[in-house]
Amino acid sequence: MGATAALGLPGAARADEVTVPVPLQIELLAKVAAYDKNLPARAGSKARVVVLSKSKDGDSERIAEQAKKELQKKDTIAGLPAEVTSLGYSDAKDLVKHIKSKHIAVVYLAPGFSGGELGTLAKALEGVSVLTVGAVPKQVAGGVVLGFDLVGGKPKLLVHLKQAKKQDVELSSKVLKLVKVVG
Repeated sequence: MGATAALGLPGAARADEVTVPVPLQIELLAKVAAYDKNLPARAGSKARVVVLSKSKDGDSERIAEQAKKELQKKDTIAGLPAEVTSLGYSDAKDLVKHIKSKHIAVVYLAPGFSGGELGTLAKALEGVSVLTVGAVPKQVAGGVVLGFDLVGGKPKLLVHLKQAKKQDVELSSKVLKLVKVVG
């Protein structure tokens, strides 16, 4: 795997290609989170974000580390103090327990998750109030609420609207005017 795939630069030949640079994804995530009407109730006193990587997947772990570093530069998310942690994925049930016990408001998924794993995660997160954000466009089609893609050389927000409703994510109409609805 070349450096272009690990950095998410154009030309990477991988299904889990990060098309929008991670620093820009984190900027967009922070902006969109402010328009999630249910985030303040979900978060409480802190906007807790967990960066989820696929265990033992080097590319996933590298992108997750980059995302964590970018998130840690944010003092606040949606006007709340930000607290960022990372987690290696073991299974969907453990993730749900972690989200509920730690009052996680946002889960950022690094690349590396299969379509089956994304489907299992989406199903497990139904009824769990959490904004899921994917590093790669295909994750949104798999049930992640928010993702990013490049369209005509410009970043585009992708939203899985049905999954957003199932996860109690209510994005302002101001944001919905700017997104491509995937599901």
